[in-house]
Amino acid sequence: MNLQSLQAALTRALADPVVQADLAACPVGVTLEVQAESAEPRQRLVLHPGVPGAGQVTCCASAAVWAQALVARPTVGFQSWGALRRRPDGVRVEGSELHWAQALPMLERLLPALREPTQAAAVAPRHLDALTHIQGRYVALDEAQGIWAYSETCGEQDAPALLMLHTAGSDARQWHGLMAQPELRAQWRMHAFDLPGHGRSPLPAGQANWTWRLSQDQYIDWVLRYLDAMQLERVVLMGCSMGAAIALPLLARYAERFIGAVLLETPFHSPGRRSPYLNHAQVHGGRLSAAWVGALLSPHSPASGRDHATWIYSQSAPSVYDGDLVFYSDEFDARQHTQDIDTQRTPLWLLTGDYDYSATPADTQQVAQAIAGAHFQEISGFGHFPMVENPDGLLPYLRSPLAALQARARGEEGAIG
Repeated sequence: MNLQSLQAALTRALADPVVQADLAACPVGVTLEVQAESAEPRQRLVLHPGVPGAGQVTCCASAAVWAQALVARPTVGFQSWGALRRRPDGVRVEGSELHWAQALPMLERLLPALREPTQAAAVAPRHLDALTHIQGRYVALDEAQGIWAYSETCGEQDAPALLMLHTAGSDARQWHGLMAQPELRAQWRMHAFDLPGHGRSPLPAGQANWTWRLSQDQYIDWVLRYLDAMQLERVVLMGCSMGAAIALPLLARYAERFIGAVLLETPFHSPGRRSPYLNHAQVHGGRLSAAWVGALLSPHSPASGRDHATWIYSQSAPSVYDGDLVFYSDEFDARQHTQDIDTQRTPLWLLTGDYDYSATPADTQQVAQAIAGAHFQEISGFGHFPMVENPDGLLPYLRSPLAALQARARGEEGAIG
């Protein structure tokens, strides 16, 4: 890695208004350091001087690591600061974790800008053109207890139902990219809803602000109540991340409500995803949430899709993301459910992107191996949120499993091979 060329890339990146917005919100100074292989002095480059008197962090790695992290399309494990810190040969951070959390939103924005010039005007996600097809309404999950959910539907009224469950800390907007696909609208009645306390759904009555904690039993109850409220006897289930995790106990315990499932980024057990700084008085929670998930995106996904994924997360209320991770990262363990899933009753497909380090392909493959008859596929060039970051690219991977489940839903013989 040439420090002079990196300085030139930094100068170019700092001229980007989007990077400037994150720099303005970052009080912490950050220095990049290239570890020397001999007694030569270390090379250092100030990425951001920070506010006088504020904290400082130094990011240390070898020249080889920096070289792989700064190519235009980095390979798996080098795509983000979140990924780099998880590598045994990756980046070592000198400084407090609080200061790192304060600097991370700026750093995750800066890294791709160092790799290549950003687009002057990012193209809006294509799916926004199809929002006219989506109908929204509020649904009472338990009117007596004051529990409501905002629901969105689109597609043919009499087509089989496809229920899509969003990720931790997010909402149903994540599925707009698939709801925009004309071929899916022609074949399915698609449903997605914001969990209570998420997106446009109000907090359950009596739930205090900023104290969110999600449990598995609560989550299952809300999904079943949604099916009942919408008069859906049986549906095809699609979920991502936390939405995929909850699908396993749903399939295991309530197979009669589901025709089958296509699950994205299914975890086996994902401890360590929580952070005390996601809801911390000295950290901008919206920016950190966006950076926390942005690190899980694929550099091969369109910039507009990556930006949309992080924008949604920047709007989550305090405690909601971390409170969902109480279920996803602390409570959930696939081994509690896999033995009770019968793929003869509910055929199951599991798809996971190779850039995902929260629910890795190896993790999902463990789930598939524990469920007789489950289908697993690693999808190349995708991160943890494939339906948001690149819905057009995801669609070809969905066609075969959804066609099989469509045939099953319509009662065609021999549909599942």
